Amino acid sequence: MSKQVLFGFHAVTVRLKTAPKSVIEIHVDPSRRDQRMRQFVERAREAGAKLVDSDDERLGKLCGTSRHQGVVARVEA
Repeated sequence: MSKQVLFGFHAVTVRLKTAPKSVIEIHVDPSRRDQRMRQFVERAREAGAKLVDSDDERLGKLCGTSRHQGVVARVEA
């Protein structure tokens, strides 16, 4: 089973809508509490995704960039 990483609200939201069972886990920045993040977390929970609180440094290491918007998902390819 090959795994890949998606990051950013749009990319992860599209995967949750189109192939929710392929999402292994979603790492989110717990310090980000704005409306966009709250709505995203609610959608992810409704889809049954496993959520993991991760700080900015860990998110950056997971996806290889600081442009993750506080959302990084490990998914099946």
